[in-house]
Amino acid sequence: MFRRSYADEPGLLEKVYDLFDTVWPHLRPTAEACRPLGLRWDRCSTPFVRLEDGAVVSHVGVLEIPLVLEGRPVTVAGVHAVATRADRRRRGLYASIMPEVMEWCDERYGTLVLGTDQPWLYEPYGFRVVQEHRFTGERRGGAGAGLRPLDRAGPADAATIGRLLDTRAPVSRRLGVRPERDVFLFDTGTMALPYAEALDAIVVYSVKDGVLRLLDVVAPRMPSLDEVCASIPEPYERVALYFAPDGLGAGDLEAEPYRLDDFLMVRGPWPVDGPFMLPPTARC
Repeated sequence: MFRRSYADEPGLLEKVYDLFDTVWPHLRPTAEACRPLGLRWDRCSTPFVRLEDGAVVSHVGVLEIPLVLEGRPVTVAGVHAVATRADRRRRGLYASIMPEVMEWCDERYGTLVLGTDQPWLYEPYGFRVVQEHRFTGERRGGAGAGLRPLDRAGPADAATIGRLLDTRAPVSRRLGVRPERDVFLFDTGTMALPYAEALDAIVVYSVKDGVLRLLDVVAPRMPSLDEVCASIPEPYERVALYFAPDGLGAGDLEAEPYRLDDFLMVRGPWPVDGPFMLPPTARC
């Protein structure tokens, strides 16, 4: 049995972090920094590990991601944090764990997702790459004064972050995220969280080379794209949405095939009809 229990093994999380420190040095401090906001790795992730001499040398994690797919609420399994210690690679450790991961997931979830830059590692287990799109168009704006950065360490702002994540509307009915904390908090752990008070919304964005890149909007009621644009202080001439624009009423934007830093892979049913992107703040 490779599946373990953080609840039953108090020292297991530290052993898993010891492995992560050798692969992703940023992971432990990011996860720990998000604990005050409710992120608990040992509560959101189910670990499948290979142990040698009491040390974790290989790990595959599974967590839940609540989505909307074509208007239907679906909870998918996110396979994440796949890692093997450098001096134990190419010895079949990952391959020994994955069959149990797949069996466990198939008993609980219809669809599995993951992000990777090495899709060939997951194709033998039934994963396939799905084409994603971003959505672009002309919009000119800037000089908005409707945003302020939320202070994660401040009790009032931390409460606002939690409330919005717990009550968020899907940014898209084609493919959107339902109320969820863990993946969002980790993915945005080193990013600013601008808050538009008039919209009661967190607007995750950047502006570069005259393009407003909109990564996510977290709000109980989804505002229009024009309302979001009116809050942005930096000047821009175009917009690029990294999620389907139907929730923001931006049907004039054009879809173009686009790959983020990784390929999105899916195992099982994927009923999304039309171009889409899983928001960068919901990727594991």
